[in-house]
Amino acid sequence: MKNFIVLILLLGPVFAFGQTDNTLVNSLQEHVAGEGVITIHDEEGVEELVNIQVEANRRMEGVEGWRIQLFSGQGPTGKRNALQVKSKLLNKFPDQDVDLSFTSPNWRVRVGNYRHKHEALPLLNELRELFPHCYIVKDGNVKMNKF
Repeated sequence: MKNFIVLILLLGPVFAFGQTDNTLVNSLQEHVAGEGVITIHDEEGVEELVNIQVEANRRMEGVEGWRIQLFSGQGPTGKRNALQVKSKLLNKFPDQDVDLSFTSPNWRVRVGNYRHKHEALPLLNELRELFPHCYIVKDGNVKMNKF
């Protein structure tokens, strides 16, 4: 019964807003000159469920990923030190995506957006010269468009 209610809640927006032509399946099946052809055979309703999942992923604020933590501190000096660490990092690595966050009472400076931990290792090795105590952390709010 619980599964039936969840299914109704998930399929409700599909019936309310209708089908659009800009779906994942349609975009995969488009024929482009010089490229192969993809044909998808699926059961009735699978395409709608895939589209619901794609839309839910778009609305998500972030996914679980990995970053490198450079600093964590508290209080007014914590904020000042966090800003200094961020500035120091951007002077040396201007193209990096730096995340300065405050979760009471901690200020944190994290860099990078990685889906897998091993992807952060090359940057970690470079950062160890400037920040010898930096380390890789799991972060549940990494933007999907950053991968």
